[in-house]
Amino acid sequence: MADRIKRQRRSKVACEPCRTRKRKCDGRQPCETCNEFEYTCHYDLGARKKRNKNFNLQSSTSEKIPQTQRDELVSEATTSQQHSSEEPVANLPHNSIESNSGSAFVRNLGLKIDPANAPDPQVFAWNIGPRHLPGNFSALAIVDIISLEEMIELAHVYFDKIAPYYGFIDRATCFEYLTSRWLRLTAFEPYDVVLCGVAALGYLFSQRKAVAAELHLIESAKSALEQCSMSEIPPLTMISGWALRIAYLRLTASPHTTWMASCSLLHLIEATGLHLDQSSRHVLIRPPQNINDDIRKRLICFTQYINTWISFDLGRSRVVLHGASYITPPRSEGDYTSEVLDLLPVSESLDPYKQVDSGQLTDMLVSIMDSNRTQPPSVLCQCNLVLCIFRRLRAAHSTVSGNLMSRILSLITKALACAREMVDAHCPWNHVANVPFQIVCTLLAVDSPEALSLLEDAAQTIKHVADVYDTDVMREAYRTAGLLILLQQRRKDHDARRLSRVLDFYFPSTSDKETPSRPRESIQDPEGLRDLLADMPGTETFDFTEFFIADHPWDLLGIARLGE
Repeated sequence: MADRIKRQRRSKVACEPCRTRKRKCDGRQPCETCNEFEYTCHYDLGARKKRNKNFNLQSSTSEKIPQTQRDELVSEATTSQQHSSEEPVANLPHNSIESNSGSAFVRNLGLKIDPANAPDPQVFAWNIGPRHLPGNFSALAIVDIISLEEMIELAHVYFDKIAPYYGFIDRATCFEYLTSRWLRLTAFEPYDVVLCGVAALGYLFSQRKAVAAELHLIESAKSALEQCSMSEIPPLTMISGWALRIAYLRLTASPHTTWMASCSLLHLIEATGLHLDQSSRHVLIRPPQNINDDIRKRLICFTQYINTWISFDLGRSRVVLHGASYITPPRSEGDYTSEVLDLLPVSESLDPYKQVDSGQLTDMLVSIMDSNRTQPPSVLCQCNLVLCIFRRLRAAHSTVSGNLMSRILSLITKALACAREMVDAHCPWNHVANVPFQIVCTLLAVDSPEALSLLEDAAQTIKHVADVYDTDVMREAYRTAGLLILLQQRRKDHDARRLSRVLDFYFPSTSDKETPSRPRESIQDPEGLRDLLADMPGTETFDFTEFFIADHPWDLLGIARLGE
């Protein structure tokens, strides 16, 4: 009787952990189930308010409010409900936000495999991790940090490896300035922030471990940029320095730090009016003079692209520059900036506050897959976008055709090879860590033989990145990927043991065969099943889907139906 009463004690509104795992919830805070399994008990207050609106009005106010006032409240509640249905922006699109975020995908995957041992929610393998040296560093003039010869060498590294994809620094202007800078031993000059950013990225793309000069360059640029940006509307030189700083932070710093910096840069761009064409600027905007229009467009697209994807990763709002025109820079020999920045329009269309149905997502996916990417960094950007769209389709419970899934797996194979190639070439783009980790999670979620066949390659790629860039971030990413694979294996082992127990009924042990009460031979007896098993097709080629939907499935096995 007590058990019956306990079973009946079930709330009409369940907490989010119980709702996700389809467990009974008593509606308390925290509930009994979350206390038992040590879950973090929380409720979707918006959904709870909507479900209990009429109940609360009728039960909690009926004893205190007269009938006339009660009717007015019910009418207001109905009007409010209709108004909210007309404004879908008020309801947070949780599925879209979580699908855009790879970290949310990892968290949900872990909860699905094993809720008790799932990794804590955080952004894994966002980049290769920070480069630390002991001690603190104060800001110095660039001429006091590195020599002219070192600066020239680092500038060549930057323009050979980074500028082809982030081409918002003019090569001729940079080399013209640095040749004369070391003749003037002044403490600071505005263009120093550009030289510091170029040199720091040059170190990052040429040295496996950080050196003291690299961190001095970063701190010097940071100090100068923050001081100049807070006092007045910055000139184009400072905007370029900020863009270089964000490029470095995206490859080494935490997501929050980089998101804050990218938001600040976009607000500075808005203050200067660089995002607007000349015909669109109003009288209050006085943009810097002598701006190269191609450089201006590259700066805007780069900053907006970085801010958009950081916002997706963290599930936060992105900064939208109203009136901005994103025209992909023209292609030229040795310049691949357009291969990366032409992904910006599709990326922005994945904003979780925009309504995108499954058909539109599938069209986007096919369009991105059809685009020809020749360079490893742009291939990884393409794969990152494909994985995001695929997560959105899964969240919408939309299936992907077998042909399209095969193309996705082919792109995954190509992306893993590109990640290893870039690591070997001292090119630690953020996606060399992020994409392989997300690939591991995607393959585990798909859980098909074709997907699992690529899992070893993905895990080895993460290990290769972690071996080359031995940082706390990469070690944690490698351990977390291994944990998810281990949890998946345990789940499959558990399922295999269940199937083994069922098969014991069909293939009993030798001792069971010797019992005198053994039934007569039939099609369900061990010997009969073994004969059938010998004629059945192998599991690698057998189409289980066709078997379950066929009109006469036994015909697929070559077995005559009873009564024929």
